[in-house]
Amino acid sequence: MTTKFGILRFHEQYFERIWGGQRLRSRYGKPIPADKSIGEAWLISDHPSAVSVVSDGPHAGRTLHELLEMDADALLGSRTKLTPHGRFPLLLKLLDSTDVLSVQVHPDDATAAALGEPDVGKTEMWHILHAEPGAELFCGLTPGTTPEQVRASIEAGSLEGHLLRFKVKQGDSIFVPAGTVHAIGAGIVLAEIQQNSDLTYRLYDWNRVDASGRPRDLHIDKALKAIHFDYKNSAENIIDANARAQARHVTDLVSSAYFSARLCTPGNPVAFQCKGLFFIILCISSCISVSTETLSVGLESGQACLLPACADNFTLSGGGQALVYSA
Repeated sequence: MTTKFGILRFHEQYFERIWGGQRLRSRYGKPIPADKSIGEAWLISDHPSAVSVVSDGPHAGRTLHELLEMDADALLGSRTKLTPHGRFPLLLKLLDSTDVLSVQVHPDDATAAALGEPDVGKTEMWHILHAEPGAELFCGLTPGTTPEQVRASIEAGSLEGHLLRFKVKQGDSIFVPAGTVHAIGAGIVLAEIQQNSDLTYRLYDWNRVDASGRPRDLHIDKALKAIHFDYKNSAENIIDANARAQARHVTDLVSSAYFSARLCTPGNPVAFQCKGLFFIILCISSCISVSTETLSVGLESGQACLLPACADNFTLSGGGQALVYSA
């Protein structure tokens, strides 16, 4: 008999970053120190460096990994597998970029394994929750860019000329396959769903230094092995989720080998069936209610929960919006 987990909520974990800020506190009321530059909030994670702990209910105090060890089938469902390292397959974050992030790339699964890394690869998707006027991001290399040109540009102190840049606004979604060179620009708050991996190869850091006056490490050799130089990116890869949604209550955004993402604007209750899948719900505006046959949980903007596959079915309701992820 499977273990019934209910609706799972977790304590969030916050990480200081050189490019971080205070918007996770000012916009979402996150309990972060006023004197710290917080760049990331890990909302749901089974990564060994920061495993989520259940915040309430009968499983309060248990980690997500402990729940997997109790009954992985009930949590993940019949259609989802653990990572090769026996971990939950996805990781959900919020990011606040007061300054531009480094230019970086994440390896795919095969490259990560070939390089002997302890993690799987990292394909991810961003959804822009807030963007200052003129905010932009970098995603992809200009057509025809070669490994030799990338290395030479880094050694010369400027990679910017080889990067594709795009203006972004609130409501845009961007799919970032592993092997894509990218950097999130300044003035952006976004939600990031990704493979459960913390592998990042830094190519270029805008010639800046850290608090001790030293440049951060670069990983040029590994990055050049990880980059998919044949990947074609364009403005068409940026999805205007709000325009696509229009009058629909549920809008498909991304479907990949690792996760799918939908935008839900429920209003009246919208029903979902798990059908052998778990779901992650992230409220991104106002508030919503997540309800099963026996439980109901309210989420405010910036809060998330996990619906185990054994929940069978659930509904979303309320006047807000939510991102709905599954593997």
